[in-house]
Amino acid sequence: MSTQLQPQAQGNETPRRIIGIDLGVTARHRAAILNPATNQFVVRTLRFRPVAKELDALLRKARAQGSGRENASRVQLTATLEATHMSWYLVSHYLQQQGVTVYRVNGRMTKQLRRVATPHAQSDAIDAQVLARLPGACPEQLYPLTVPMVDSLALKRYVLEYARWRTAATAIKNRLTAYDHAFWPGMAGAVPAKARDWVRENWFDPWEVLAVGEDALQEAWREAAPRESGDWIHDWYRFTAELSRLYVAPLTGMHHLQSLIRYQLRQLAYALEQQNVLMQEYILPLYRELSPNSLLTTIYGIAEPSAAIYHAYIQDISRFPTPAAFRQWCGIVPRSHQSGQHNAKGGHITQAGPNLVKATLYMNALVARQYDIGLARVYYTQMVTHGKHHNQAAVACASHLASRIYAILSKQTPYEVRDLEGNPISVEAAQAYIRAHFTVPEEVRLRSNTQRRSPSPLDGQETDEQNGETSGYTTGDTSLSYPEEFGDN
Repeated sequence: MSTQLQPQAQGNETPRRIIGIDLGVTARHRAAILNPATNQFVVRTLRFRPVAKELDALLRKARAQGSGRENASRVQLTATLEATHMSWYLVSHYLQQQGVTVYRVNGRMTKQLRRVATPHAQSDAIDAQVLARLPGACPEQLYPLTVPMVDSLALKRYVLEYARWRTAATAIKNRLTAYDHAFWPGMAGAVPAKARDWVRENWFDPWEVLAVGEDALQEAWREAAPRESGDWIHDWYRFTAELSRLYVAPLTGMHHLQSLIRYQLRQLAYALEQQNVLMQEYILPLYRELSPNSLLTTIYGIAEPSAAIYHAYIQDISRFPTPAAFRQWCGIVPRSHQSGQHNAKGGHITQAGPNLVKATLYMNALVARQYDIGLARVYYTQMVTHGKHHNQAAVACASHLASRIYAILSKQTPYEVRDLEGNPISVEAAQAYIRAHFTVPEEVRLRSNTQRRSPSPLDGQETDEQNGETSGYTTGDTSLSYPEEFGDN
């Protein structure tokens, strides 16, 4: 297992140099070379291109700088760089082949340290120097980079492409919902989800709905979905008649909006099709090739699509020395703040890790807590004892699920359902125990999901609740968005 960066050796031990590299996309890269023993730069800025000749010159300069008593061949080199587009790949690969320990850091870390070092200046040379100082400033936050093989890199790029199509599909769904709110306020309550796209595509003009009549709508729905009930048509038709009173008179140009919505629905269908093609034809076959034992799928709640996402991002679990380090990388640990006698815990999650990993952990945890007694207890305790919102409790389960993923990948052993004493039990017994001991009462969910405003202190003044309004405030905002397609049931 790889270890974290150690403090600068003293005495006669191996001398070290730290190379900070600010990668360019089209411009030349910038490097700064730091001697951690003196905390001084031996080279403040050096330009180079991603070719072997110039990289060799950079390494020779790094090994040669310093005391004359130092043997250049004994100098231990460390390089710190950001994940700038794909410029990091070949540079990192070559440096590792030359015996350099490479750390790839998040750009936020560089930005935060630069604000301290040079709050009023920014340049490529300054960024290279800041990168060289990062190992000394926060060594516990850096983990050695394992440059992935090309097939593992291809898996991650497939997953990223999948995420782009998912984002595009989500954006289209949001636009369609916005059209609903604008022209059909209350549609969600009048039209079931299974029929909403059918209404959008064919009957978005309320006046056209009223013109054809309820019987014709029933017949059209039977042709479109012969196995589905049309009981909702009657209520929808009445709702449309009431809605038309808001319009007063038919709106001109509704057929253009109808055409736009049909175009958006075609785009949505294409985006969903591309997601399915990527997952079924590219991601899953490659994942099965890279991970034939597929240990992660032994966890209830994690199916192959989710396991492929974890594999694409984690790659080598040994680069994380502890489960806590892995959870921090995932970004699902809460922020904390302590000052004097004040110690605030349970804040928003750090969100330091890849968004797709956080989203997948969240959705997997919702299913896994129904089979894992330990996760069920975490969820129950957060909801009942601490009064947390459902999202907060689910994120706590996701953090514990990350620890289970770490253990499985580190030990290369399959997941096993256990009771609270650590004894193996059957899935059926675990679910029965969860239902008996860790079912959250409905009144607790209602208590945790809403926070009502206090009554007005003014006598005789109606509160928002008396007016039929709510504050719109929900407790426990985790600031975590997640895709529904990763709920592996």
